[in-house]
Amino acid sequence: MKKRNLVLFTTAAIALIGSVLYLILDHGDRTFSWLAFGLALAGAALTLLPVKTKLAFAPLLPTALYAAAFGLVLRAALPSLSDVWNGVNFIGGNATLGMTFAGVYLICGILGCAACFMNSSSADPS
Repeated sequence: MKKRNLVLFTTAAIALIGSVLYLILDHGDRTFSWLAFGLALAGAALTLLPVKTKLAFAPLLPTALYAAAFGLVLRAALPSLSDVWNGVNFIGGNATLGMTFAGVYLICGILGCAACFMNSSSADPS
């Protein structure tokens, strides 16, 4: 298996597992975003596009969706995080879970960016 495909599948697995945990653990909280959940799932599904096609920009599509999911989760979690910083419980929400899942989608975005710069035409030397 090519290194780029391995990185893309690892990223998709992290996004899928993270999204399922995001739905289970954070669904009823203020830091949950259905749009971010859907973007992460769509990014994991779009991982098949760079694997099945020879388009040079194909790894960029799931990466953009992971980055958008990161931004949405971070935006939803920041008011709860400000409560933690200020020592009050004004807005509510679980800032820890919000930051955790923002971190998961950030990792997916970083791995996706790394896959964008990997060569897809060379065979794996090992």
